[in-house]
Amino acid sequence: MTMRTAIERTFSRVMSAALDATDASHSPAPSSAGTPSPKIGSWDPAHYFPNVLVQTHEGARVRFYDELIRGKVALINFMFATCTNQCPLATANLVQVQDALGDRVGRDIVMVSVTVDAHTDTPAALNRYSQRYGIKQGWHFITGRQTDLDLIRRRLGVLDAAVDKTQHTGILVFGNETTGQWAATPAQAPPNTIVRSVLRLASR
Repeated sequence: MTMRTAIERTFSRVMSAALDATDASHSPAPSSAGTPSPKIGSWDPAHYFPNVLVQTHEGARVRFYDELIRGKVALINFMFATCTNQCPLATANLVQVQDALGDRVGRDIVMVSVTVDAHTDTPAALNRYSQRYGIKQGWHFITGRQTDLDLIRRRLGVLDAAVDKTQHTGILVFGNETTGQWAATPAQAPPNTIVRSVLRLASR
């Protein structure tokens, strides 16, 4: 079994368990869009994905679910700007993914990098980080309240119990919010492999 296959299988089990045990005590803010959120089976993504208020590297305040991933194919990873090991490699790799996906990023595909260090990663710090890599439109680096960012990680099945921020996951979670199909792969997987997987989901 390859590392990618093992990660996807583990992620699938985690997401299935998480969906079955969604914390009913946490109700994200109601959807601000005019149309009802799509439901896949018994799963309503609008009540699963946190609709917490976050701030992008460009300073915009947006709702994570309503304004970033709803109705799109989303690629989501976790990082922090002062990281010196996995993050620079993962970001550089995902730059190639964004280039290969072209102008679809920002239309029906969105890329989101969530900091695991909200106390240090202000929008200005994330903006400097994004400029270092020449990030284009359609890729959002986000920060916010640490508890809200941890909730996003928990709902995506990648929250590490360790308090050390350097122990964040190197996983890229990607999926089609409309169809409810989600998977995961190492953020440093070959860019062409990631692109093929994303486009398969985007075509459904």
